[in-house]
Amino acid sequence: MHHTGYKPDTVVVIGAGNAMDSALQKGLQKVGFRVQLLSAEQFIEGGLPEGVRPIIVNAASCAGGIRMPEAKAVCHALLNQSCHAILHLSSYGVFGHVGSRKIDEDAEPDPLSERGRDWFACEQTLTSLDNVSILRLGWQVDRSEQALLGRIIRSLLDGRAVSLDDASLGNPVTVSDLVRVVVAITQQLASGAPTSGLYHYGSADTCTAMDFGHEVVDRMRSLNGDDFTAELTVLEPAEKDRSYVLACVRLRDVFGIQQRSWRQGLTRQVELWLERLQKPAS
Repeated sequence: MHHTGYKPDTVVVIGAGNAMDSALQKGLQKVGFRVQLLSAEQFIEGGLPEGVRPIIVNAASCAGGIRMPEAKAVCHALLNQSCHAILHLSSYGVFGHVGSRKIDEDAEPDPLSERGRDWFACEQTLTSLDNVSILRLGWQVDRSEQALLGRIIRSLLDGRAVSLDDASLGNPVTVSDLVRVVVAITQQLASGAPTSGLYHYGSADTCTAMDFGHEVVDRMRSLNGDDFTAELTVLEPAEKDRSYVLACVRLRDVFGIQQRSWRQGLTRQVELWLERLQKPAS
């Protein structure tokens, strides 16, 4: 096997049980890492494989609200593991109402929702370790069928109207862009970069859910024909501004990672979801 020069050259991915898992595994393998994918349950029960001191990419918290008890248990289990570094994937959800201002890495978390408190509890569990990097992500649009992209496409294929927020801004993250960022960070962690830090990542351009929905419809029309019809309706405006836009300066300064537009690769993402949702049941 060609020697990559990574030290270590092994990565353990603790999965979310959704589309992120195989994408992370393939992305890391593509650049030469030896990768082992473990479910949250496998890691909680068995810990790390014997004889390795890897980099751990912990995506367990990205499984969604129903799996947060397992995500918390993973974080507690990580306290007793010997590894080179941990890259823990977190969320903008650790913040409360912040309005239109950008959220930088020095902002104090103040989660208002139960899920936000779960995200923050995971972070707090790991802060006692000196080799943890926390990567807070913008709004993840396509990690599962319950995320926005899958919900929009499924509803439109079923001929149902989709109601979307047209007021609150975010800088969303697609799975493909998340993989790009995680792979770049992991490569640098294995090449001498600092193994602890707090970082934010979201797309270079902001949008509302409605903006995103219109772009998805455009892609569906390009794939299914101009006669494709879709109805997008506006949700009633919220009493408070629910915008969450992450500033991502520290990630650029430490790792040199630039933000990309969420529109990049969107056509391919729509195509993959259409293939999945239109595939005949076997």
